[in-house]
Amino acid sequence: MRKKLIIIFSAIVIIAGLVFVGLPYYQNQKLIQRYAFTMDSASGKVSLKDFKGKIVILYFGYMYCPDICPTTLSMVSDALHKLPKEEAKRFQLLFVSVDPDRDTLKNLKAYANYFYPTAMGLTSTKANLKAVSRTFGAYYSKIYDKGSKTQYTVAHTSSVYIINTQGILEKTIPHTEDENVFLKAFKTALIKNR
Repeated sequence: MRKKLIIIFSAIVIIAGLVFVGLPYYQNQKLIQRYAFTMDSASGKVSLKDFKGKIVILYFGYMYCPDICPTTLSMVSDALHKLPKEEAKRFQLLFVSVDPDRDTLKNLKAYANYFYPTAMGLTSTKANLKAVSRTFGAYYSKIYDKGSKTQYTVAHTSSVYIINTQGILEKTIPHTEDENVFLKAFKTALIKNR
């Protein structure tokens, strides 16, 4: 009898653990699939649903970022350039600025295009940026520095999000990875999204 109770209790604990860990992940996947965010670009409003059928590469950052943002965007760009042109056309790179106070739409367009010709620079209201970034588990906050010419920096999550053709988050890649990891992930996304 005691062994049966231990087995039943163990099974309950394992099931509860799977639900506790798996349910938020599943809900987050569903949320991203259903959440057609809309942001501003130099060309007007842009929604995630506008890119249905494309593989979206999403990155949160800001233009005054001294090193991590430009390095990560360069690696993404280099990986895309290593793909055959027809395959590269299946991707859409979106750079979302979490610093709308300084990053204008016109400047964001030029900044994004510097890294990749078809990349789009987006931003939005502070409330919408918070909502969208939290959907992807990305966070950011201003760090003020009175002695600095820029007055503040923005500490932020620096990951690249690959969203499949159906609008579901497929992979998250930290900025610490190298270009080959991005290239491999892009090739995998192409195979999965044929």
